[in-house]
Amino acid sequence: MPDAYTLERAGAVRAAIRRDLVPRIGPWLLAPALELPLVAERLGSGRGGAWRVELPGGLRVVVRFYRRGGLVACVVRDTYVGPRPRPLHELAVTVEARRRGVPAPEVLGARVEGGLVYRGALVTAEVPHARTLFAALREAAGDGPRCALAARAGLAVARLHDAGVYHADLNLTNLLVGPAAGDDIVVVDFDRARVREGPLGRRARRQNLARLERSLAKLDPEGTLGGPALRRAFAAAYGAGAEAACGS
Repeated sequence: MPDAYTLERAGAVRAAIRRDLVPRIGPWLLAPALELPLVAERLGSGRGGAWRVELPGGLRVVVRFYRRGGLVACVVRDTYVGPRPRPLHELAVTVEARRRGVPAPEVLGARVEGGLVYRGALVTAEVPHARTLFAALREAAGDGPRCALAARAGLAVARLHDAGVYHADLNLTNLLVGPAAGDDIVVVDFDRARVREGPLGRRARRQNLARLERSLAKLDPEGTLGGPALRRAFAAAYGAGAEAACGS
């Protein structure tokens, strides 16, 4: 458990909570059932388990319930089995990634309901006015702004890999774009991510970047979001660690 967090228990529920927030969100996270406010806003990306919530006192957070994907989801939707609960693992990985300089949202708490068989949820600070990279690319006015977004994404992913973090689901919806051009692109969803001692090696980088490429091909099969120019801008920024010039 990272130093800034404490593990609290209430019956069958465990919650890792940032220490200073225990009085504010502890009773809510440790309740027998995690209830969302009526005004919670469902987020469109992912597997349908993420909500934007304003808690009492004006604390704005994103709550993500753990949901299975693939064929397993046809049988079991939100139940997991194992001695190392994924919410607690994701909290620890995200905290370490942030410590190493990765632009990622702060985790405020992680909830585990049950023992060896469990359900889980993660609570992170909201990234204000953020859109997914895919949404930002679709809304951008032309190749120039799209290439600028790709360059920003290249820098963010380079920081992720240089920090030794392998993201298990690197895709265009797990990269969030802030409203200002100078904002870091924020990496989210560190479920099943792994942290290495040093920077990622070439093989791990290629595998992770190939996953990102597959995401672009799946979301933009016609190649309408920039094509080769977009890829060049990303690659130049990723490789150089500096802003890429579009059209070179």
